[in-house]
Amino acid sequence: MPQMVAALHSFVGLAATLVSYSKYLAEMRLGTEMGNLEKIEGYIGVFMGAITFTGSLVACGKLQGLIRSSPLMILGPGRHVINILIIAAIIVFGYFFLVSEAQVGLEWLLGMTGLSLFLGWHLVMAIGGADMPVVVSMLNSYSGWTTSASGFLLENNLLIITGALVGSSGAILSYIMCAAMNRSFFSVILGGFGQGTVTSAPSVSSGTQTEINCENLVKTLKSAKSVVIVPGYGMAVAKAQRDVGALADALRKMGKKVRFCIHPVAGRLPGHMNVLLAEANVPYDIVKEMDEINGDFPKTDVSLIIGANDIVNPDAQDNPNSAIAGMPVCEVWKGKTTVVFKRGAGTGYAGIENPLFVKPNTRMYFGSADKSMKEILEELNKQGVGIDLSKDQNNAIEEESQEEQEEDLPEPKMTIGVPKEVEELEKRVSVTPNLVKKFRKLGFHVLVESGAGEATGFWDSEYEKYGAQVVDTERMWTKSDIVLKVRRPFESELAYLSNIKMLVSYVYPAQNYEFVENLANNYPNLTVVGMDCVPRITRAQKLDSLSSMANIKGYRAVIESFEVFQKCPKAMITAAGKLPPAKVFIIGCGVAGLSAIGYCRSLGCVVKAFDSRSAAREQAESLGAEFIEVNVQEEGGGYGGYAKEMSDAYKQAQLEMTKKVSASVDIVITTALIPGKPAPKLITEDIVRAMRPGSVILDMAAEMGGNCELTSPGETIQDKDSGVYIIGYTDLESRMAPQSSELYSNNLWHLMDEFGGAENLKVNLEDEIQDHMVVVHEGKVIWRPIEQRAAAKPPQQAAPPVKPAEAKPIPQSKEPEEKESYTWVLGIILLIAIFVCVAQFAEEILNLFLVFVLAICVGYMVVWNVTPSLHTPLMSVTNAISGIIVIGAMLELTPAKLDVVFDESNALGVASLFLASINVVGGFIVTARMLAMFRKD
Repeated sequence: MPQMVAALHSFVGLAATLVSYSKYLAEMRLGTEMGNLEKIEGYIGVFMGAITFTGSLVACGKLQGLIRSSPLMILGPGRHVINILIIAAIIVFGYFFLVSEAQVGLEWLLGMTGLSLFLGWHLVMAIGGADMPVVVSMLNSYSGWTTSASGFLLENNLLIITGALVGSSGAILSYIMCAAMNRSFFSVILGGFGQGTVTSAPSVSSGTQTEINCENLVKTLKSAKSVVIVPGYGMAVAKAQRDVGALADALRKMGKKVRFCIHPVAGRLPGHMNVLLAEANVPYDIVKEMDEINGDFPKTDVSLIIGANDIVNPDAQDNPNSAIAGMPVCEVWKGKTTVVFKRGAGTGYAGIENPLFVKPNTRMYFGSADKSMKEILEELNKQGVGIDLSKDQNNAIEEESQEEQEEDLPEPKMTIGVPKEVEELEKRVSVTPNLVKKFRKLGFHVLVESGAGEATGFWDSEYEKYGAQVVDTERMWTKSDIVLKVRRPFESELAYLSNIKMLVSYVYPAQNYEFVENLANNYPNLTVVGMDCVPRITRAQKLDSLSSMANIKGYRAVIESFEVFQKCPKAMITAAGKLPPAKVFIIGCGVAGLSAIGYCRSLGCVVKAFDSRSAAREQAESLGAEFIEVNVQEEGGGYGGYAKEMSDAYKQAQLEMTKKVSASVDIVITTALIPGKPAPKLITEDIVRAMRPGSVILDMAAEMGGNCELTSPGETIQDKDSGVYIIGYTDLESRMAPQSSELYSNNLWHLMDEFGGAENLKVNLEDEIQDHMVVVHEGKVIWRPIEQRAAAKPPQQAAPPVKPAEAKPIPQSKEPEEKESYTWVLGIILLIAIFVCVAQFAEEILNLFLVFVLAICVGYMVVWNVTPSLHTPLMSVTNAISGIIVIGAMLELTPAKLDVVFDESNALGVASLFLASINVVGGFIVTARMLAMFRKD
């Protein structure tokens, strides 16, 4: 696959070169003189195309094994002098090409082409096999820039845009690969890495390698619970991916937890290993990136290293003299047992010794990867645990995962209690069964009151399955250190509070200040944490249960509204006539309001929205709502991003606007709340009476008094005078209790983690999050209203003092960060210089250049967010797209003339058309095949 992509790159380079020649020869035949700007564009196109052509051929040969992988050093360090001289000669040739007549200029162009072909060959030959991922993505980038150059020559926006997209894609992938190897892009292009002349730690050869045979390896695998497989280029060379996939499948059927750890530069293309594993039908949800797995190696029983060498080399972290020092690697040596599959005892492509092979917990299994995998599978079948085992795979994985969790769980230091909510309408539960194991990993023992989750659909047996202990009410309260609740304690629960150290629940201290004071006075040893008091800062987003619940409430509010409205939400056309879409007005564009907007739009409704905060306008409009404004200019955003109380003039203007809009819509959903205050009255009795009969008002603020004057909290009523339905449900979250509980449980887990877990749990009021959330502590009310926080001038938080860098064995980068910064600065300066120079020529070329720059920006935004596992299909499809040079070839084809025996221009155009067509068809076929391989378990 990699060599095919490299070969297709060469087609694009050669096709672009031929297009430039075809254009030049056509002008010669017509007797017209090309302008200097056109000559420069054509010259650059030939230069880039020739380098791409020979460079890609060399890369293809190295990947195929036709050319040796080690770097070819002509004159050693003197190779850089050769490159400089060639580039200087190309510049000189370019000058004479510009000032010469057509026929003489062709000779200079041919001379430059020869030099460029040699330069492409020389550059790539000097690069070792270990750097091939960067080389292939770099050549992909070159093919894009070549296509753009042809677009400038032919004044074709399509070629310019496509080439810029492909070029930026290859450049980004090259950067990602370099970062994964801790190398700078220029050090890779200058070549020489992997020649085996680097210094390694003397301890490498001091140990002996320990072999393991097939029978003992199978025994090791049978006794293991968790297995991580690290594939490398050796697996690709041996074409062993299907056997590796079969082994993974067999191990999973045996109840083992199997995952794959993929290094960013494993293989010879970005994402190469992901594609091979997808081809072997390995589910992509067990294929993880290196950063996702590295922290789990200490808990891994067996790590299988299949055809990988440099990406699992501990010298990257331990030996500052190593050529790969500082390179991120898979930390397999931290596992209990590491098995390395290798053809022999030699070094990898980088020519670097690997001390992993002599570590005490490492075993070597010599032989080609495909043969080794087949031996293991045969031995598994002999021992009765082959591929055709009947045990259900998913249940086995789940059971194993539980067993492994039991083994790795720390000794409990504190106990968490999960009570059954006593409020009649509250169906949520504070901790769901699947979150129990996460709390236990934090060092908590979990006590669940019997029946706590029944209203949500979580039975006691599920909690016990995940390790919680189900107890009666009294035991839960008396034996818990911390109680996690949804609603604040009721009278029947207050007597138990003297037994616990911390209570976490919704408290709403602004509305329940007397209750909070009583807690402080009566329970001096109790700390109360309010889940409704999370500060609106980035670090606290994971704790923000109000936002979690608001998402659910907004969704449910739309469902409840249409349950009462009983008409179709979207427009319909039938034989009997047309039905208009429902019109919805949403007041308040916070999280709940935006959720409601999104769902209404997905149902096909016409949505209007209003919020006093100007920042909400863009968010509402981005979801497709029409944002309504009032005539009075006043900002409604308050402290922490919450809404504030508005002036009387604004309120009056808002009421007038609301009356006008409400009279024209079918449903009004209100979400407006002001922290610490009753819900503002936004819909008066007069507004209700002005609405159409059968219209619906859903008041999401009903629990805080309601936004509508006629709202009856907890009920749905119909106003007798207007016929308008007013929904005042206060339990919208509980009407979707399973999902609400899961989100709330996650928020609580993050909170306990933020507090330090069971072993290090402490109250630190200097922490911004705890300062906001701790309501009662040590017999005092700590909570402060929003107004006090806003009025108090918060001290400027100084940046944390920069600690002196600790001595580390390996620097993160061998080259100073300043050098990379200078590179970016120089690149920007160069781009500005090019822009200024281009502006001196003509308005047409300036427009083309602007298109080019904008296309690069689009390419950057599109490509950067592609998941690493899809980098190979990405490179393949961009390579196919670069075949758009076929358009340039078509443009150069002209009608044949009878008096012309041989038309060189048309001949080159036809050749270019042929090459580019192969690239387009082949590229898209390869991409489609790769994407079809990816599947989820």
